[in-house]
Amino acid sequence: MHWLVEHAKDGSYTLQLNGIYLYSRYRPKQDVEKFIVKELKTQSKQFILFGLGLGYHVESLLNSSPTSTIYVVLADKKELELCKAYGAAHILNDKRINIINNNVYLKTISLVETHLIIPLQWIKAIGTNHPLFVSLENIKIRQMSFENVSGIMHENFHANLTNSHFFLQKFEGITQTEKAVLVSAGPSLNQSAQSLKKINGFCFVLAVGSALKTLLKEGIVPDAVIITDPTDLVQEQLEHTEYKGLLFYMATANHGMTKIHKGKKAILFQDGYPSSEEFAATNAVPLLETGGSVATTGLSLLEFMGFKTVYLFGQDLGFKSNKTHANLSTSSSTFETDIKFQTVLSNSGDYINTYSNFNIFRRWFEQKAANSSMQIFNTAWDGAKIEGIPYLCVDELERQLEDAPSINYKEILAEIVSSK
Repeated sequence: MHWLVEHAKDGSYTLQLNGIYLYSRYRPKQDVEKFIVKELKTQSKQFILFGLGLGYHVESLLNSSPTSTIYVVLADKKELELCKAYGAAHILNDKRINIINNNVYLKTISLVETHLIIPLQWIKAIGTNHPLFVSLENIKIRQMSFENVSGIMHENFHANLTNSHFFLQKFEGITQTEKAVLVSAGPSLNQSAQSLKKINGFCFVLAVGSALKTLLKEGIVPDAVIITDPTDLVQEQLEHTEYKGLLFYMATANHGMTKIHKGKKAILFQDGYPSSEEFAATNAVPLLETGGSVATTGLSLLEFMGFKTVYLFGQDLGFKSNKTHANLSTSSSTFETDIKFQTVLSNSGDYINTYSNFNIFRRWFEQKAANSSMQIFNTAWDGAKIEGIPYLCVDELERQLEDAPSINYKEILAEIVSSK
């Protein structure tokens, strides 16, 4: 790692790591104080802060939260020298500060009432080869996503509780063939939709909302749709469609969207969201692991329902050209040339473009494949390679299902939702 100490415009020291400024070049301490104030929306008994640097973040935390314990995770051991020589050296003697240079020690810290503070510049500066990069990127993206929509989620949650809906336990163990298809809106769906039409009657078909219009255009009506997005834009997924089948929706999903749907609805409660956990505990309702996306939530739902084999359609988690989603998808878009993206290995052996959040979802799928008894296959040839989830050609899938019994899951679901 390459560190560079410089004088800022106000005369204090600022710091670069690998060519990226960790603090302002003008007023380092003042900008850090603004950042910490923004982070401290609620007080915590303890904090975990990534990066010591010159100690400015720690100093501001000590002043803003004088009774809290602070664990500081070093990006590099050289930070201690830099802090002593150029920064807020006095903080290193404060008994409230715990310096961590052994990542294993992190596992011993109780996360109850702990607030994680990860300055975004630090993630950019340490680079993708740093052993903590993946974990920190996962946490930071989820923090930023939650901050952007937390108020909307709260409003949706309470509005959705007034809907007429079924709870998840109603659908536990409904599987007949133990085979299901999870349809996402990746660009490979343009090629695989015709095969999906042929196997539709042999598997349970769950589609994410953004793929619904693409499927309907091909004459494919999924057995159920799942929607989790809390924003108003998600209403486009159901608007101007004739879909009246079963809708699974997250309790925090956009409540305007749930009013648009005229068919039966089943509400889902997510693990990790306090209001959902409280409601689930009070009403004996199961919680779902969400993984941060509608597709990862969909896989958790299929696992809960008892399916043993799941075929992924349109689960690209990347894009070979500039097309990020399937035609007619409500998420359809192309990336702009000034947007930064990463590259990952695809099932075809080529490298494709991807985004940080796609990588997070890919790693979640990999963990699920490693820890679940489900067999999971991916049909996206030009999609990202997911460890533990082998590629399966759609032609081979058709052959495998030739002799499978035909199951009408729409009738099964209709019977379930008609019973009390």
